[in-house]
Order: sequence, then structure tokens, then C-alpha cells
Amino acid sequence: MATIIAVGYVVYLIVTLPAMLVEANGVVAGWYPIVGTILAFGPGLALLAVRWARAPQRRALVTAIACPVGAVAAAGVWGLAGVGESAEPAVWMLDFVGLAAVAVAIVRPVREALLVLVVCKSAAAYTALAHSPGVDVGAMAREAVFGMLFTSAFVYVTSMVVRAGASLDASRSEAADLVAASVRNDELTRFDGLIHDHVISTLVAVGADRRDPRVVDLASSALARLDALAGHDGDDEQVSGTELVARIRTAIDSTVETVVHVDTSTASSFDSSTVRALSEAVGEAVRNSRTHAGADADVMVAIDVADGRVSVVVADDGIGFDPTEVANDRLGLRSSVRYRMDSVGGWSRVRSAPGRGTTVEVGWARP
Repeated sequence: MATIIAVGYVVYLIVTLPAMLVEANGVVAGWYPIVGTILAFGPGLALLAVRWARAPQRRALVTAIACPVGAVAAAGVWGLAGVGESAEPAVWMLDFVGLAAVAVAIVRPVREALLVLVVCKSAAAYTALAHSPGVDVGAMAREAVFGMLFTSAFVYVTSMVVRAGASLDASRSEAADLVAASVRNDELTRFDGLIHDHVISTLVAVGADRRDPRVVDLASSALARLDALAGHDGDDEQVSGTELVARIRTAIDSTVETVVHVDTSTASSFDSSTVRALSEAVGEAVRNSRTHAGADADVMVAIDVADGRVSVVVADDGIGFDPTEVANDRLGLRSSVRYRMDSVGGWSRVRSAPGRGTTVEVGWARP
């Protein structure tokens, strides 16, 4: 939005500068066109650079507020720089000064932007009258009021767009939190299963007959699994590379072409938590391709396992998307896949472009 407003300033600068030069000739000091241009248009043009600056939100706030400050200053300096009089009003500022209020609307509440609109249009009317004593004051006042009413619509629309964007960002963040909570709930379910299957069964065995020789084995098994969980090692079951591939393939639609390479020259094993994260992440990536790539898109999965590492690529030749403008319906790629892999020390990458398909790559390597 800041870039759009900055472009508006560029257009008005091109259109307004010749009029300002004509109206300033013989009325204000010769240095004013340079100073007035910097004050009136400088902050608006600076909005072009905001998106590439560090802390863009803070810079946008400062630059947007500088727009009406610069406009009012330009009007004040016009009054102080007078060297003559004109029979015609200097209306150059009336044409564009409402942009300053629109700029404020992107960073501040609409009521403040409307107040800025009134102040800026009044300053522009002052500029029109400052060195033109014969001009009809009522006509200039009506011109300023009309400009306020006309521009207020743009102020309202800008404010609504900004609020809608903020709501969308908040919803997206909330949805990401829900996805993360869902992943954590999966872990809690696994923990509940461990408690039920091992701890409670051990306690039940103890209650039934503490001299039962199986009690010692049950207790040892339960303690070992709890120690593994407390040490963040997840389930202590070790899965071979071949079994890893089999489990990943169960999470994939059977109609999806799958290419597998397992290096059998080295013994590779993976813990169950890593296998689970990989399977769920790959399954999520395949479901996203099936849902969003397009009806005619082909999806392929490539699995490579070798020497304690695994990488899986899910690629489609569908419609693709711009990763910098991820919509809510792509949340599974951005949050679920990434979060699951991060939780086990793995990694994930998403590469896509409109019309060029999507590639999701996930992987894990033994430290």
C-alpha cells in the first residue's frame, strides 16, 4: 500500500511541478520551488524505499506521518517566502495534498487520518490565498471542503484495506499456532500411549501380583521408554532404511509415482520420531500438491536414503504459487511441514513460482 501511495506522489509531482513553478514566479522567493518540492513531495517519494528498509513497519509509520508534516511546512514556508502578489490563487497544493492523509491512513486509525485531511486541505487553501488578496475566500473554502469530502472516501477505503490485511495476518498467525498445537498434540497422544501401554500396565501387574517375574521386565521397559522420552530421544525403536521407505510410502497416495534409492552398502537406522515426522511431512506435501497443483498436474516423490541421512522430494508440474505471498490454504506447507521437520532437527525447503510447479524437499541427517 505504501508503494501505491508513493507512485501517486510521483504522478502528482510530474503533473503539479509545472503549475507550482508558474504560480511561484514573482510571488515567492526563487528558492522556494526547490524547498517546497522537498517538503511537500519528499516524504511521499520516500515511501518507495520503505519496503526494502530495515524495520519497514516503523519506517512506514515515520515516513507516513512525515507526509502531512511536510505538506503543512511547505504551506507555511510559502507564506513566509512571499515577494509579491498574484491575481490568481496558487492552487497547486490543493490538487495533491489529500495524499498525505491517505498515507497516514495506512499507519494510524481512520479518525486521525481524517483530521490530517482537514489540516492539510486547510493548509493548501491558505497557500492559495496567502499572496492573492483579490481571490474569493469563499470559493477557496468551498474548494477545500469539496476536496476533503472527495478524498475522505479514499482515506476510508485505505483504512479498510489495511485493517483487512491486519486481520488476515492475525488469522494466518492463529492458524499457524493451531497447526503447531496439532503437532504437539500428536506428541501428547504418543506420550499418553506410552503411559497407558507401559506405565499403567506395570502398575496393574504390580497390584495383581508383585512377585510375578514379569513385573521386573515390565518396569524396566517402562523406565527405559520414559528415560528416552525425557531425553528427547522419542520412541527408542530403531527403523532401518528399508522400513523407513515403507512407512513413508504408506503416507503417500498409491497413485503417486515414487522413485526410491536406498544405499544398502551402509547400515542406516532412524528413530521412530524422525520416521513419523518425515512420513507426516511428506504426506502433507503430497496432499497439498493433489489439492492445489491443478487437476492435470503430475506429482512425483523421490526418496533417497544413504549413510544415516534421508531426503525426500515432492514435485509437481502444477500451477505453482509465489512463496512470498503465501495464502492461508498453503499453511500446511509453511507450518505443518516445517514445524514437523524442525521438531526432529530436520530441514525443509519449498520452491515454487506461478506456472512453474512446486517442489517441496524435506530431509534429516544424523548429527
